[in-house]
This record gives sequence, structure tokens and C-alpha cells, in this order.
Amino acid sequence: MLQIIQIIALTQGLFLLSVLLVKQENYKRVNFLLLLVSIIALLLNVVGDDDFNLFFTDADWYLFQSPLIITLFFLLIKYHNSKHEIFQLRDLLYFTPYLFFITLQIIEDVFGLGQNIWLMTGEVLAGVTLLVYLGYTIYSIIKNKKKSWMLFFILPYALIHLIEEASFIITENYDHFSFLESYGVTSLSAILLYIILFRLVVSPKSLLPKSDTMPYKTSSLSKSKAEVYKSEFLKLMDEQKLFTNSNITVDQVAQKMGIPRQYLSEVLNVYLKSNFQDYMNKCRAEEFVECLKDDKFTNYSIMGIANEVGFKSKSSFNTTFKKIYGVTPSEFKKTLSSPSMV
Repeated sequence: MLQIIQIIALTQGLFLLSVLLVKQENYKRVNFLLLLVSIIALLLNVVGDDDFNLFFTDADWYLFQSPLIITLFFLLIKYHNSKHEIFQLRDLLYFTPYLFFITLQIIEDVFGLGQNIWLMTGEVLAGVTLLVYLGYTIYSIIKNKKKSWMLFFILPYALIHLIEEASFIITENYDHFSFLESYGVTSLSAILLYIILFRLVVSPKSLLPKSDTMPYKTSSLSKSKAEVYKSEFLKLMDEQKLFTNSNITVDQVAQKMGIPRQYLSEVLNVYLKSNFQDYMNKCRAEEFVECLKDDKFTNYSIMGIANEVGFKSKSSFNTTFKKIYGVTPSEFKKTLSSPSMV
């Protein structure tokens, strides 16, 4: 019976991974990768933990035990609640209890030191830390009502871990509730994989936050190609300073790059979070600041420099500059140590 549940979970998991990989560009990268790794760890735990390995007799895959899954789910919820676009290296420290837990188990099995008080204390401390992770995860899920469906898995999983830890502290043995590690965890994992797959189809936003760089619905521009165009555009602005032409248009820049106008507009709106005119004005304001520092422009008035960098009107120049730097051009000029301008 257990093998049937394992096969069901494995089948669901592989299908879920294939769906995720096809849709990966729709989601924030860090959240997508955390969910992907979580599912892989869950599958490897289901098919290969302890004495219930689906493929190898009496094999124990230490690396994919429940502490890893608890830590990954903790990070998955943590990043779902944050605005981070990339994984923060300092968050690798959250894997310390898991690594400590696994190291202690390996030492116990290899050297037969299961009754060593220091090892037992270390395991308990690692277990307590993992329970804190579970507590944070459960609290975050309850607080975010849109993710309340996850409680159907997380709460039973936490309960199983609590029972195991309490049993170990009292009896110094993990084997008293082995059925929880076999039928309990495996069945819960199969249910979770099904729920995740269901949510991915019915309500994907509740599972993973959407990418901030979603392409236009009717666009044929791929993300990889858009990144290339973005780099080309930025290089063009930096080297040729097209923005200094006050009459420059998006069509002219697109033509110079050799791409359709709508592609450049998409790159600006989606990948640079701006429109063409606002981006040109931003470049002009930044160039104005550089000119203020250049002795070549010592005898230029403020508006004289503004005209040189591409601004046509004083009002547009002042509005843009204050929006970016928080002060007026004349106030900014006073903060510089360069010689006074006429």
C-alpha cells in the first residue's frame, strides 16, 4: 500500500514540475526556484527516506529528510512575504540547523554514538530551531488568508514533527512512531502535491507571486531577447547620448537599434519601469549633474546646461530634476564644491 502512495506522489510531483518549468517565466525567479527545490526535496523524501526507499533496499537518503523540507517551506513563505527579487546569501544561514541535524545523524550511524549526551542535546536543539521555523510558517499562513489552504498540510506536518521530537526527548529513540514517517508523511506529501498542482491551475497568484517583468499579452518578444534589447538601449544612451537631442523620438531610437517600435516600448515599460519621455528626462538630469562638475561648463547658466543636455523647457527641467534629486537644480548646484557658475 505504501509503495502505491509513493508512486502516486511521484507521478503527481513529476507532472507538477513539468507544469512549473513550462510556466517559469510568469513567476518571480526566487519564489519559483524555492518552490521547485521544495517539491524536488519532498519527492526525494517520499521515495527515498529511511527503510521505505522505493528504489533501493535499506537505503537512507540523509540529505532529504524533513528538516530540509521544513527549512525550504519556511524560506518559501518568507520570500512570498518579502519584496526580494533574488536570494539573499545571508539566508543560507537558515540551513544551519538542517546541516547540523544531518551531520549528527551521520555521526551516530557511522560511529555508533547514539547515546552520547552531546549528540542528543545537539539533535534536540536543532529540532527546536526547526519547530521555530514551523511556528513562523504557520503564523505567516494564518496572517495571510489567501494562503490558508497550506495549513491543511503544514499543521499535520508540524504535528508529526512535534510528536517525533517529544518521543525522542522522552525515549531517546525515533522508532516508536515509524508509521508517521512512512504512511503519515508520504500521504501528506501526496495530498500537498495534488493541492499545489490544483492551485497552480485554478489560482496561480496564491501560490507564486507574478514576475514584475511580465511580457505584453499580445507580444512575441521573449524575455531573453528583451534583455538583449535592454542592454543595447542602455549602451546606446551611455555612449551616444541620444537624449541630448531634445527632439529625439522613440521611433528614431528603435530605427537606430533596428527593432520594431513596440519592442522598444515594451523594454522601457516592462523592463525599465518607465516610458520613453520619462527615461530621456532622467538621462538628461543625470547628464546635467555631470556637466555641473565639468570645468568646461563653468561659464554656462543653469538653463544653458539644461538646454545642452536636451531639456527644451525650464518647467520640465525643474520638475524632472526635483523628482529625481529632491531639490531644485540651483539648490543642488550649491551643494557642489566646484567653482560657482554664472
